[in-house]
Amino acid sequence: MTLQSLRDWLDVNEASHLGAQLPLLVRGICYEGWHPAGTPVSERGKEAFVARIEAGFQSDPIDDPDEAISCSVKLPSRRISQGEIEDVRMRLPKQPRELWPNNAG
Repeated sequence: MTLQSLRDWLDVNEASHLGAQLPLLVRGICYEGWHPAGTPVSERGKEAFVARIEAGFQSDPIDDPDEAISCSVKLPSRRISQGEIEDVRMRLPKQPRELWPNNAG
């Protein structure tokens, strides 16, 4: 859910560059249900980002969404080049960007 929300906060080109570096299975999950014409989403604040992710976990709520989101980007960050990580982070609005730690890669 985190990667899908991240994908929707990026423009189509950046989302595609990010997806190209993900492992195949994770890439499939990331692109599932994607509607490129609707990206980037118009509401791009941290609250909207977190709310979108929390909505995917209604049956099993997240105790600390900020921490869960930060942890969610750490694993794929090990497979993504540092340059791509920085490109993605810099294209995010400031508040959602803070959820992706600088040292996650």
